[in-house]
Amino acid sequence: MRWLDQWFGSILCACASGVEKMRRLLAGNSDSPIGERLLLIKLSEMGVNVMLGDPMRKLQRTYRRENIWCMAFAESKQIMEIMNLVPCENMLFITTENLFKFTKSLLRAIGVIRKNKIDVVLNLEFFSRAASLITWLTGARRRVGLHNYYGEGPYCGTLMTHGIKFNPHLHISQMLDAMAEAVTLETGILQRIEYTPLHIATIPDRFQPTENEERSVVKLLRDHGHKDRETIVLINANTSDRELIPLRRWSELCYADLAKGLLNNYPNMRIFLTGSSKECATIDKLEKIIASPRCLSIAGKTNMRELITLYWHAKVMITNDSGPAHFASLTDMAVVVLFGPESPSLWRPLGRNVHVVSRALACSPCFSIYNGRRSGCRKNVCMDMAPGQVLAIVKTVLDAS
Repeated sequence: MRWLDQWFGSILCACASGVEKMRRLLAGNSDSPIGERLLLIKLSEMGVNVMLGDPMRKLQRTYRRENIWCMAFAESKQIMEIMNLVPCENMLFITTENLFKFTKSLLRAIGVIRKNKIDVVLNLEFFSRAASLITWLTGARRRVGLHNYYGEGPYCGTLMTHGIKFNPHLHISQMLDAMAEAVTLETGILQRIEYTPLHIATIPDRFQPTENEERSVVKLLRDHGHKDRETIVLINANTSDRELIPLRRWSELCYADLAKGLLNNYPNMRIFLTGSSKECATIDKLEKIIASPRCLSIAGKTNMRELITLYWHAKVMITNDSGPAHFASLTDMAVVVLFGPESPSLWRPLGRNVHVVSRALACSPCFSIYNGRRSGCRKNVCMDMAPGQVLAIVKTVLDAS
């Protein structure tokens, strides 16, 4: 998908921009109205969905909740339903299993958008050509999204009526806030936005599990040996991330050394290894390396709601920069997040008790919005954090609690 977006996306954006330029010449460049129906496009980055609460509440001052739609990849369905940003019937999910299913679900979604006469689109993707083309294909008169004014980002054509300049010095939550503010501004002034973004703040939204979810998680813990008064620590090794961005990974041996150190220091502790169903094999391998009856894998044994319910039972989770670090912001669990090729100043989770571990090398971060999160590096020394260093931080968090 990234390869298609890079090569074919550029050509399609250029062609679509030519058509759009002709349309504007014929119709004039008058400002488009703020409209009554709004579509948000946030296809990827499941963790970012957790940050959309405040921007959505801002948008609801202008647009009624029932007149707001949201488009995302199908992988984000569970977290979008948990966030409850828009009515369930207004959620449009795009399948990514293969090109045929992607096209079919996309065309169906665009049909729904046009049928409901959505007139404003806020494209929250960061320089995605596919998202820019989708935004244009909706036919909305007002289209708000990022624009590379002086080549600061990948070329996405001139398909937005309101082109916003990306600010790499703002946290992503602040950038989302500024983009939401831009929806109601006049055309042509978006390179400057005379607006001071909100201060970086913890996410106010809280996840409340149902009684059935609570019982299910308690049973899962007991079935895996958890006893009353035992401290629960979670390790999210995020092995599936290697398929997409392998430079963010921390090695199994490091996770294993960390787990062994925790178990040796805290005899009344039980560690659970979390992960998706796709990660079961690699997480089981990590469980065998640790080789302790007090450290077991529960990867693939919870859905999203049960996973976040589990967070309410745990004291701390250790993970690399990934979606679960952001999902945990909906609970009070402490999180220790390992950052390497990504910038914590932009992507730090907004939980109440977050601890960032980063080597802060001269070459780090090498991923950015501008380079499409690509890197020529093949040896992620930025993630060579000593298990002992991470163990000391986790011990401080546990002893403080």
